[in-house]
Amino acid sequence: MRVTFAGVGEAFDELLPNTSLLVESGDSSILLDCGFTATCRFWSLATRPLDLDAVFVSHFHADHYFGLPALVVRSIEEGRTKRLTILGPNGIESRFNRLMELAYSNAMTKAKFEIFFIECVPGEDFKHSGFRFRFALNDHSMPCLAIRLDAGGKSLYYSGDGKPTDATVDLAEDCDLVVHEAFTLDEITLGHGDVGTSLEMARKSGAKACALVHMKRTIRHTMMDMIKMAIQTVPEVNAFVPEPGDVYEF
Repeated sequence: MRVTFAGVGEAFDELLPNTSLLVESGDSSILLDCGFTATCRFWSLATRPLDLDAVFVSHFHADHYFGLPALVVRSIEEGRTKRLTILGPNGIESRFNRLMELAYSNAMTKAKFEIFFIECVPGEDFKHSGFRFRFALNDHSMPCLAIRLDAGGKSLYYSGDGKPTDATVDLAEDCDLVVHEAFTLDEITLGHGDVGTSLEMARKSGAKACALVHMKRTIRHTMMDMIKMAIQTVPEVNAFVPEPGDVYEF
């Protein structure tokens, strides 16, 4: 399994694209979240962008799914013919249709590929596009689905936004990589994780590694030394703070 960090930033970071992960296993690939600043970075990093099998949307905040119209319309312009699956919470199809109508009305009439939608619910377990999918709810201001992907004997957990819950700790059990939102360093922010609780979540779940993403811009850009010190206080976890374009392969 190979994870490319197309974006690692929060909603309004002027330096970093929205958090978005390109996950590949064999010939299968999926993009986890697709915010309004992430799509162009995906196109610059993906070696086979027209072969993307699926996009997963964790929740309906703009920095996690407003990049879908740009992804789809560029795929139309590039001559995509392969079916694209879009997975997300209840209402994903209607949300996508409304967004497309606002962004590029009638663009889908030119598409030479089908879009297939899958509504996902906590506790669900199925296989699609070369991956095994499982989900649990994070603690966020809007219902947010954390996801676990298994393929080729390897496993990835991605939190989307929010604080860990008992269900998400269980979902991430023994994962090779946990990618978790860590919005703040140590302050309590309603509906958001922080560095400490994200590291503790990875430790409790027995994850082999943990990537901290979606950090508040004022913290990430001015307090990296303190973030690294916090990471060192949990030596059981192989934790790191990725940059856009970084690749983690396992």
